[in-house]
Amino acid sequence: MRFIANYTNKVDRKGRVSVPARFRTALAESAWPGIVVYESFKLPCLEASAREYIDALSDRLTSDFGAFDDEKEALAAAILGAAFDLPFDSEGRILLPQSLLEFAGIDDAAVFVGVGEKFLIWSPEAWERYRDEQRARARSAAARLGALGRQAPRHPEAAAGDGA
Repeated sequence: MRFIANYTNKVDRKGRVSVPARFRTALAESAWPGIVVYESFKLPCLEASAREYIDALSDRLTSDFGAFDDEKEALAAAILGAAFDLPFDSEGRILLPQSLLEFAGIDDAAVFVGVGEKFLIWSPEAWERYRDEQRARARSAAARLGALGRQAPRHPEAAAGDGA
């Protein structure tokens, strides 16, 4: 399951927000009817995924680091220890706990941003700032790639010469 695109949805005064329909469609293959949401330890937003993603992440932490590794414990505490299982209601909404709303600065709207196997939930203002920063970084990276591209042949046959 992959999540792409971004959607802005209203958050009601109780903290309920509708997960975008396309995300719910992708999540329909999950065995659990809801999502897992946790505070990002890298960005000022929330991270969310299907239960299977979290299960695989937990397994990978143990296999990559070992059961008692300090780095594994730090990552497990930051992600798994801060995670909430949030079931969908009959209208496809989740109820975001107050602590998550406060962490991400979400008030009356939330932006859902697909980033592959998971998605991010941002306040609109924080998302705009982050998106603008990332676009600037992407332009810089593209410029570097463009400069590299001018130095390398475009096609394999061009590298071999034209035989003339």
